[in-house]
Amino acid sequence: MKDVVMQRLRRLSEATDSPATFLREVYHVPVLLVLIGFILATRLRRLNRFRRESGVMFRGNDPWYHFRQTNYLLEHFPATMPFDVFTNYPTGTNVDQFGTLYDQIISGFILLTSLGNPSQEYAGLVMLIAAPVFLAATVVPLYLLAAHFAGRWPALVAAGLFALLPGTVMTYTMVGFYDHAAAEIFFQTLGVLVFVLALSVTEREQPIWELVVDRDAVALRRPLLYAVGAGIAAALYMWAWPPGILLVGISGLFLAVKLTSEVYHGQSPEPIAFVGAVSMTVTGLLMLVPLNSVTIGGAARYSLLQVVLPLAVAAGCVFLAWLAREWEQRSLDQARYPAAVGGLLIVVGLFTAVALPSLTGAIQTNLLRFVGFSAGAATRTIGEAQPFLAGSSPFGTIYSEYRLTFFTALSAAITFLGRPLIRSDDTRDTIYAVAAVALVGIIYLARPIYNTIAGVVGINPQVLGILAVAALLVGATLRYRYDADRFYLVVWGAFITSAAFTQVRFNYYLAVVVAVFTALFVAQVASYIDLRETADSISESTRQIEGWQAIVAVTLVFALIGPFVVWSGPTLAAWQTGGQNGPGAVTIWDDSLEWMNNETPEPGTLANGNQSRAMDPVGTYARPADGDYDYPEGAYGVQSWWDYGHWITVHGERIPNANPFQQGANEAAKYLLAPNETAAGNALDEKMGEDGQTRYVIVDWKMVTPGSKFAAPTVFNDNVSRSDFVSQAYPIFQTEQGETFGRPITLRNQRYYESQMVRLYAYHGSAVEPDPIVLNTERRSVSTRDGGSIQIRAFDQNDPTRTFDTLAAARAYVEENPGAQLGGIGDNPTERVSALEQYRLIKASSVNAAASSGQYRRSLQTALQRTNTSVNQLLRTTPSWVKTFEKVPGATIEGTGAPAGAEVQATVAMEVTSTGRTFAYRQYATADENGNFEMTVPYSTTGYANFGPENGYTNVSVRATGDYRFRTTGETAVELYAGSATVEEAQVVGVDESPVEVDLTERNPIQIGG
Repeated sequence: MKDVVMQRLRRLSEATDSPATFLREVYHVPVLLVLIGFILATRLRRLNRFRRESGVMFRGNDPWYHFRQTNYLLEHFPATMPFDVFTNYPTGTNVDQFGTLYDQIISGFILLTSLGNPSQEYAGLVMLIAAPVFLAATVVPLYLLAAHFAGRWPALVAAGLFALLPGTVMTYTMVGFYDHAAAEIFFQTLGVLVFVLALSVTEREQPIWELVVDRDAVALRRPLLYAVGAGIAAALYMWAWPPGILLVGISGLFLAVKLTSEVYHGQSPEPIAFVGAVSMTVTGLLMLVPLNSVTIGGAARYSLLQVVLPLAVAAGCVFLAWLAREWEQRSLDQARYPAAVGGLLIVVGLFTAVALPSLTGAIQTNLLRFVGFSAGAATRTIGEAQPFLAGSSPFGTIYSEYRLTFFTALSAAITFLGRPLIRSDDTRDTIYAVAAVALVGIIYLARPIYNTIAGVVGINPQVLGILAVAALLVGATLRYRYDADRFYLVVWGAFITSAAFTQVRFNYYLAVVVAVFTALFVAQVASYIDLRETADSISESTRQIEGWQAIVAVTLVFALIGPFVVWSGPTLAAWQTGGQNGPGAVTIWDDSLEWMNNETPEPGTLANGNQSRAMDPVGTYARPADGDYDYPEGAYGVQSWWDYGHWITVHGERIPNANPFQQGANEAAKYLLAPNETAAGNALDEKMGEDGQTRYVIVDWKMVTPGSKFAAPTVFNDNVSRSDFVSQAYPIFQTEQGETFGRPITLRNQRYYESQMVRLYAYHGSAVEPDPIVLNTERRSVSTRDGGSIQIRAFDQNDPTRTFDTLAAARAYVEENPGAQLGGIGDNPTERVSALEQYRLIKASSVNAAASSGQYRRSLQTALQRTNTSVNQLLRTTPSWVKTFEKVPGATIEGTGAPAGAEVQATVAMEVTSTGRTFAYRQYATADENGNFEMTVPYSTTGYANFGPENGYTNVSVRATGDYRFRTTGETAVELYAGSATVEEAQVVGVDESPVEVDLTERNPIQIGG
């Protein structure tokens, strides 16, 4: 590389006298600068949407955790937060999940450029634009990588296409998305570039064992420097993202295959082994720096896995090189070397599985999860972890993401691997090449066929896929000796493609792969038409281009760039995507979380009000020896779905029970779907243990909407499935051609209405009765496209529902009509839902989901149109975007004077001060033979002024408009006995444990006598 640079500098010096020559030498520099400017312009387009008077806003969840870590670093640079107690209550968590390097780079830049005294506005601005800047910087190693293989102008084509890609790589690198994804892309590309250069230099200079023994510094200097650089680059990648150990796995597989191939082809494996041993040793040693666990854990945190695996790869390189020497000295058949290595790997694998099962399990789990098409159901609830081809045609999905570039890149890879074999005089080589291409096509594009093959063989499909690809790579290298750097590029591309097809987010890696291999494709085509320049120089003379060559070149450029420009717009795709960027729902949640920050007690002060015991949300907390933090008395957790954990931590400055690391997700699912209050309490106890307590619960409309996030908790709860809660019914339309079925509506089962989060969000903890609305359905058998038939539930669109005067009449109709269903639409249960005793609404956001969310509005409108009902019939309470609840001991009400065995109803009217809307909380109890009854209620009617954050309690923004009213009714719903009572806030929060007493008096003696 140094010689190449010196040659370029010499030519540049000589070219200063000729502007044309000078331009030919440096033309790529202004082009790259323009592309970098374009990338920044498209991604920074909506910067102002993220800047508010109150501070900056970010899009998504994970950026808020980086915001938290970076702010900590600004105060303690370069030390990162050793342990975070403001998440995953009641244990806390390590901060390894996101690595540290990304936050350290950004915080270091902020401190350096502000002379150590940054303003909040400046720090926030740098964080907002960090991802676009990192992505723009990726253009440099991408260009150098592509130029190494294809030459300068094909590399510029690759960089240009990379800048135009509108899909995943754009989504993850726009302004406001302060996440480590952009840093991952940069550091992985840099790592691959340096490793490729190390392999290239090593193949030229051939460092062997004798040079190491003789300490020949001159001969070893360049290979050593490049190998060390490759090791440092791999470590930097893992410092930015611990699962970056994937790159170590890719390199390890490459080294095993390539070293074996070298011996098979009669070449010394020692030069390649030198690169592998040095680079992986450096990586393993550098990974000791962030190590904080001496156990072998998963890839998502720093553990011995990140140290042991690269050192094992290094040791494997040394061993295979030694074995090759022994093989040669003993004059053994070189053709048997691959079989011997394969057998040794099997033995080592079996031994490791027995001796170190945790290491084997960690490697297998992460291999399948990242590149084995085997993301589990829980992982798939994460939007970014969905399979790439889920829910759409393969071609349509790939085309929308890459246009034609994916196919040109795939063509380049296949040509690279297959051309030497197809051109071979040996027919077996041709057969192998054709079979390999067919198998790859089956694995990636014909999953049903592939799964059938796996079933016949009796092997896990994911494992079979990995083994098949590995076998193809091994077979190819045994049939033909490929250059090390080019073969490494193919291995890397194959693994990244598998990763991208396994989890959609990894398409931001695949974008680089597609760009680089498209450069190879352009170079291949240019070579065919005699237009290809070398990677290092441009001809001094201007060559005459023939017409047919110009036509081919223009057609090629149009085919690659046209779909981005003509069909999707100039900058169209990227520019429009950037124009749609914005912070999202966090701006709505912010109001409720800011309220929580101000109107609820700080953790550590609950029920005591001692501000000196308040936990500092940005404080430094030592890592506990056993991994679980010992929280002080007065600390508490906030329950919600795990998606919102980081928002609660940063905006609310409170401690979520679950977070986007999916810590606490299983317990959250059990709680939110609990069928009664007792089961909900048991789910909390499972998470809280003996000392912890949950004080608040936050639910938004997405969590209770079947078409949104409702299904996610059913995946994490092993005791239920989505079908336990909802089903579908199809409307039948009468047309001139006959009956036709429309899009289905969601019917909700009684189990749905009894789930904890629905009882909170839809009813605010109140008991509710079904409305006398009946949906008429019938079972229909309909034909499927494959000629079969299925049973569906259908209803006549012209007469979908019937409304009765009384609930008794509605139930009688249902009994006479087996297909009819009482309730099950909107918030209407099929049976009574009992009241919650310990949960009360304390805050509702002023933003109405029906007015602000297109998804909610469309869902509601569809239900209204299909069922011919009104909004008041479908909704029991105002669908505020976010609703916050408090878990309180509740006030005990002891009553007398009711008729023996009578049901007593207690009702209190509550007002949501933020919206001005009211609702009624109802509770029921049954009187004993003496007319006594008892119930627990969570809402108070007076005494609010005596309780607030300053003394360890909540300044509720939902308050009663009057006293509790108690009554019993007869068969005609006429009130027979009635009474009223005041419930003090002190009684609800448990400060005053005395019961509320109420005595019912007779109101209608005439009816009683009847």
